[in-house]
Amino acid sequence: MLAPLLAQVSPQDVSLEIERIHRNWEFMWRGLIAAWVVLAIYVLLMVSRQRKLKKEIERLRIMIHK
Repeated sequence: MLAPLLAQVSPQDVSLEIERIHRNWEFMWRGLIAAWVVLAIYVLLMVSRQRKLKKEIERLRIMIHK
């Protein structure tokens, strides 16, 4: 059943398909890396904000108890 279809495929077609698949994988990996970088930056910003808020809360507690 596949034999007639395979007979119509040239080596150039196979080469072009391999290049297309390779390009798609490359874009996918770049997208995943970009997503992880954005996520890491977001997490670092949230940690920084949390530390600032903890310091502010401690400063306010000290002000209240004086």
